[in-house]
Amino acid sequence: MSFAKIHLETRGSAAIITLDNPPVNALHPSVAEEVLLALSQIAAQPAVRGVVIVGRGRFFIAGGDIGFFPSLDARTAEAYALGIQRMQAAFQTLDRPVIAAINGHALGGGCELAMACDIRIAEEQANFGQPEVRLGLMPGAGGTQQLPRLIPVGQAKRLLFTGRHLGAAQALSLGLVDEVVPSGHALNTALALVDEIAANAPLAVAQIKRAVDLGLTQSLTDGLKLEAALFGELFRTEDVREGVSAFLAKRAPEFKGR
Repeated sequence: MSFAKIHLETRGSAAIITLDNPPVNALHPSVAEEVLLALSQIAAQPAVRGVVIVGRGRFFIAGGDIGFFPSLDARTAEAYALGIQRMQAAFQTLDRPVIAAINGHALGGGCELAMACDIRIAEEQANFGQPEVRLGLMPGAGGTQQLPRLIPVGQAKRLLFTGRHLGAAQALSLGLVDEVVPSGHALNTALALVDEIAANAPLAVAQIKRAVDLGLTQSLTDGLKLEAALFGELFRTEDVREGVSAFLAKRAPEFKGR
């Protein structure tokens, strides 16, 4: 399937989704729809062990498509926000890691999209923020919910109340991103990380992602019960037998995803 506002390619064990909505890769509903379609294709490809999302050019996503906003009313604005949230929910329900390779500005919807990913790798020139308040708006695609789950609540509120931007180094110090790399290196760093993850058992990776994401919405007691249940489920798989046998035999395991 061809896309108009994104590009989808497979490189090794990774699928790469490149956002391409010039001039600043604004997050229009059509972009979200295409990303959802791409994720559905990726989900049907077991050889793909991780997804990398990157922007074309100097921008990751520099915000929502503001030119589209004058056509919105209360009902359609809510529908727009829910549509973007559905795309982000698909990142979290995909049984493989989704990595943001942040190659430039990640503002508004771009920051929200990055926060919905499992891991964020930013280039040193990247810029982050939720500037919606400066337009009389508020974040609608997860900013008020994701940001205080990643950084201290007071810091999150300060960013949301002021619309300030953060550089990559400050974003790293707060925990908004997980790694900062030189300009031009985010994509290759993310691809190398997917390759590292791909050496492990895919079912175990999927269960780990599920345990972390669902556990964060539960009490510690319930999260620990979930972890134990998923731990037990893995003992139904061939990969556990292979991993343990390989360890005892001091050889490299050959995981099959079964």
